[in-house]
Formats: sequence, C-alpha cells, structure tokens
Amino acid sequence: MTKHGIILCLAALGVLLGYGGATAAEAQSQGIPTSVVVRVVGSHGMPLGDAVGGAAITIRDVATGAVLASGKQTGSSGDLRAIMQTPRLPTEPLYSTNDSASFKVDLVLNKPTLVEVIGEGPLKFPAAKRRASKTVLLYPGKHVTGDGVVLQLYGMIVQIEAPKPDRPLGIGDGVIVRATVRMMCDCIVEPYGNWDSRKMSLYGEARVDGTVIGQVEFFHQGPQGILQGDYTIPKWLKGKDRLTLRVVASDAEGINVGYDEITYHLVPWEQSRDATGRDIPPLKTP
Repeated sequence: MTKHGIILCLAALGVLLGYGGATAAEAQSQGIPTSVVVRVVGSHGMPLGDAVGGAAITIRDVATGAVLASGKQTGSSGDLRAIMQTPRLPTEPLYSTNDSASFKVDLVLNKPTLVEVIGEGPLKFPAAKRRASKTVLLYPGKHVTGDGVVLQLYGMIVQIEAPKPDRPLGIGDGVIVRATVRMMCDCIVEPYGNWDSRKMSLYGEARVDGTVIGQVEFFHQGPQGILQGDYTIPKWLKGKDRLTLRVVASDAEGINVGYDEITYHLVPWEQSRDATGRDIPPLKTP
C-alpha cells in the first residue's frame, strides 16, 4: 500500500472511532475531550449539596499520580421524592432524574486512562468529614454522564447546640443538653421521617478522665431535629475541673455513625449558672 493510501485509511479509521475530521495520529497527539460527572452522596441519603459545603473532588491518573482535575461539588441535595421515595430499577438514574449536586469536568484524553476518583466532605463540618474513592477506566470520547461516578460517604453530622463550650458548668447543677443529628446530606433525623430516629441509637454520655460516669436520654423537640435531654452533674465530682459531654448517633446497621463532644470547665455551684441561662440566686448569709 502506498503512503497516500495509508493516510486515507487512518483518516477513515479516525472517523469511525469518533475523531471527526482529524486523522488517528492527530487525535492521538491532541487528545479527545471526555466529559466526566462525579457525585458524592451520603449513605442512605442524598448528594452533599451547598447546605453542607459540598465535597472536594480529585481525579488522579493512577499510572503517573498526576492530578487531572480537582474542584468542588456544588448544587442542591436534589429531589427528595425522586431519590428517596420513587421505586426504580438498578439501571435507572437516581440522582440525575432531577439535577442534584455534582462535579462536572471535561478532560482531554489521548489514551485509555485508569483514574482514581476521590471525594471528601461535607466541607462545612470538618468533624464529620469522610473520604471515599473509586478506580475507573476513562476511555477517550466515552463521556461519563447521568449519575456519573458515585462516591458514597458513611457517617452522620452530630452537633451539640447547648450548653455552649464557653459556659462553665457547676458541680451539682442540672444541665439541659440540646443536639442536632443529620445525615451527611443535611437531611433531618426525626421520628417517622424519611430518616426515622426510632430506628436509630441516639444518646449522650458524660465523661470524666476518659471514663463514662453517666448517660443522657434524648427526646425530640420541634420540627428541626432538635434532641433534648437532662443531666445533673454529680456532687461527688468536687475537686474535678473538667467534664466532657459526648452525643452519639448510629443507624440500625452501625455503618452510619457520628458523634460530637465538648469539654467544659467545672466550677463550684456558687460560681456557675445552669445551662438554661437562669442566674444562680444569691447565697443567703447566715
């Protein structure tokens, strides 16, 4: 075959492979635009949207270690009814039926490339941050669309709302403990909800020197997923200067677990106010 004939054959092959008007050699040297969609979602939940700060995404070439793309997942957590309540086949799209938070990038690939896709979040809650990754083969011109590469994060967002960390607690005081528990997507945990707290383990612990000295039983207060419980600081802690309150949340399977804890300064009862904010009445002089 002549040199001219070889060039014509390469051009024809390039058209068949989707290179447009470029020859195979040109396409190989220039690379082919390849779109990739990545979604970071909470286990048993929805995508991590702007409400929780989204998620950090990195796409790395496995062979060379080079970072091909990085950025932040943005958008809303998506349509709750479509994601959590609508039956569908495993092959049907879940998160992209109504667009939800994602990271989208156009890579230029000149060969089949094995990549590691990494997601970390939620960025707004460092204590709850988790990391997940998948290894995926990207082929030049084969766009990754729809739900895209889905990375699932396990955990819960737990926050102690009261008492505040700057408030000293008095030995012998009654303390009102308030906390919120949410899925990684900022989805509220509550009785009879889509994320039913009746099927979860939610409790508090009082700890001194790493030892559990008491537990707090919680009850739901209001529509915002507020948990509230009472605890009386034992008088026998006289002489101790620190007490840690820890709130723990876990689903029935034990795969989604989260906690928050705050260490408070302990003072004698006379020097403190209880967690409700009421002033301690003045001591009566004999």
